[in-house]
Amino acid sequence: MTYTYEQVLTYEVARDLINTHIADVSASLADEKIKDKPSAKRLAKLRHAQTELVVERRKMDMRDDQDMKKVFHKYRREFCQFQR
Repeated sequence: MTYTYEQVLTYEVARDLINTHIADVSASLADEKIKDKPSAKRLAKLRHAQTELVVERRKMDMRDDQDMKKVFHKYRREFCQFQR
């Protein structure tokens, strides 16, 4: 099975986008856990979100251009443009 350079590059960027969201959820989990009274409901919600992200990352198919576009649109981050 062969892949184009663009497919491989797109896949890697899509994985990085999801990995960034996994890291954000992990940080939120850590923040919640160190609270004096962590919320069990919030912890469960964050763990579920983390699991969903991992499953979505695992299911990605670099040959499916539409799937990769969906990942980009779902997980991209908007950056502020600085004016001079």
